[in-house]
Amino acid sequence: MPPRCSQCGSNSVVEDELYSQTQWVCQDCGSVISEGLFTTVLSEEKYSKAVPYYASTQVAKTPCPNLIKGLVRVRALCRILRLSKRMESDVANLFERAYQHPHFLNGHLMKKEMLGGSCVLSVCRQNNWPVALGTIGMLLDADPPSIGAIYNDLNQALNIQNTTSSSFTELLEVHCHEFKLNPSDVPDIYVESVDRLVQRSTALLELAADLWLVTGRHPLPLLTACVYIAWQSLKPMARMKCTLKKFCELAKLPNLKQTGGMRRDTAVRRIGELREALCKLGRVLPWLRGGAVEPSSICTLVEDILSYRRTLMLQAMRNSELDLKAEEQSAASCEEVHWGKRNLFVPPSARKAKRPRLDSPVPNVNGDENISDTEIESYIRSPEEVKVFLEVQKKLNEDKK
Repeated sequence: MPPRCSQCGSNSVVEDELYSQTQWVCQDCGSVISEGLFTTVLSEEKYSKAVPYYASTQVAKTPCPNLIKGLVRVRALCRILRLSKRMESDVANLFERAYQHPHFLNGHLMKKEMLGGSCVLSVCRQNNWPVALGTIGMLLDADPPSIGAIYNDLNQALNIQNTTSSSFTELLEVHCHEFKLNPSDVPDIYVESVDRLVQRSTALLELAADLWLVTGRHPLPLLTACVYIAWQSLKPMARMKCTLKKFCELAKLPNLKQTGGMRRDTAVRRIGELREALCKLGRVLPWLRGGAVEPSSICTLVEDILSYRRTLMLQAMRNSELDLKAEEQSAASCEEVHWGKRNLFVPPSARKAKRPRLDSPVPNVNGDENISDTEIESYIRSPEEVKVFLEVQKKLNEDKK
């Protein structure tokens, strides 16, 4: 129904097409009823719908360049880690939510890069996907403690509760696939199938867990130590002299940097600890009869140790208790030995006794001590200070009188 004219009140109002804009015009007085209304859509022009000016000039907000680059980087991380399309979409949505949060919006670019890695780690843990924090740090070339701090901030800011966490065994299988030991990559003497490497490394990792070598440790150095010793033990005579550095170069493992998942010296320490524990079990093997077992040649006995590990552990602990009792009986002193030294296999934190904290001596000063004149004079250096001091002392004496 056409509107009535606002000027004369007539009902004879017709449509008049002016260029592409349709207008309502009164035939009696000639006044234009609707004029100056802007439209942006052809359908709105056809049906003469009034569009407000602020709606016609509204522009869709485009994401900032850093957000676009961050989404590209996050999707690249997902493809490197071989995540599914659904997980990749969840990571992108989580990163977009976290990027717009006030806690991360004004952060520096490095923090936003680590935020993308934290989003990948969060989604992986929600889906029980075996990815370690050190792996994310190695891919981003960032410090794992810094990524861990941002990961905790992400969980607190967005109220994310990750209840699932990957076990060492799941991480080990993924870690073994990073070593390129195919016939096309390495010489025949160093070739090893992934299935055999995973099987032997898993057995070594379970033994390390029984010997308290896993407690409170970062996963990647320990996993590298298990894979390295397992690889040596499969062909010990040919691979015994191959160092960790050469093994990583042969397997095309990325360089162990301080900013990555671990440092090389950390992995070397884990190898030394695992070899030392294997030596303790190897000395109990009955056919060796207590002979010398060296860490450099322990890889030749790994298969036998893993086959009888339960029996060897019990026998080694029993022998250690007997030796300790004999030492206590022969020792003249009655000093109590730390419990970490009385047991053969203990957690890393209990191997050395903690030093007792000594209370620092508190000076007996209450503020009422008499200060001698010679001590006061030792603090006064210039004649002007002596003059000022004498004047102040004179005034104090006069006030007392």
